[in-house]
Amino acid sequence: MKLVVLYGPPAAGKYTIAKAIAENLGYKLFHNHLTVDLLKNVFEFGSPGFFELSQTIRLLIFERATQQNVTGIVFTFVYEKDVDDNFVRKLIKTVTSNGGEIVFIQIDCEKVELLKRVTDESRKAFKKVRSQEGLLATLNTRNITNAIDFVDSYRIENTNLSVQETVEKALEIIKAD
Repeated sequence: MKLVVLYGPPAAGKYTIAKAIAENLGYKLFHNHLTVDLLKNVFEFGSPGFFELSQTIRLLIFERATQQNVTGIVFTFVYEKDVDDNFVRKLIKTVTSNGGEIVFIQIDCEKVELLKRVTDESRKAFKKVRSQEGLLATLNTRNITNAIDFVDSYRIENTNLSVQETVEKALEIIKAD
């Protein structure tokens, strides 16, 4: 199995890009809010154990998908430096120990553009951050714009790129890796 990990701040376009990549390659799409929304139906967001349970579910899914020879998955998430490092290490171990491979691609854009995109109506469906104030609070209190410094990671800066141009760049990376 090939796991494509798209990570970056909210409103960078991860879901839109991931969906197009998955369709193009015939991969499954596993976006961040599948587990977040599942857990929010039972637990308060951020309550004790919330993120640990989310990570456990994700790792189990990736383990089984690799074992069952799923061709590929495109996974999106907001990486927070230091906070998510243990999860990323477990993710790598889970996938590679079962014969899979991983490609990490950071999706990024300028803060001004993030602030424009965050209010887009498409974000409503998954109850994502949708206000400029909420995004600014997140950007100012969490370290979510860094690359994962202990993995080989590609970066696509898409401030001035169309979705199609960004997808094409990502597909070049995935196919070459």
